Amino acid sequence: VHKVETAGDCYIVSAGVVGQGPDGFLEVLQSHDPAESAARVMAFAKDMLAAARRVTMPNNGQRTTIRIGVHTGPCTSGLIGSRLPKFSIFGDSMNTASRM
Repeated sequence: VHKVETAGDCYIVSAGVVGQGPDGFLEVLQSHDPAESAARVMAFAKDMLAAARRVTMPNNGQRTTIRIGVHTGPCTSGLIGSRLPKFSIFGDSMNTASRM
């Protein structure tokens, strides 16, 4: 699972897009197993829910709550920016998941 970005209160991750290459560096994958990628994202989501249950808000002592949106589909990746390039993932799949 790869962290793509945070946008406001949204923490966006992907699976099956980026992986470790033979040289040990991250690279964009040419193919992946969609079922395995979905299973990795679901395991990550469950771990985030479990972690959120253990954290309480310092001002009122209530447990934190999080929302999780999962979506699958095609996407495009690339570098954005010229001064400080940043790897990002684009597409309807990313937009849909971020709004769930």
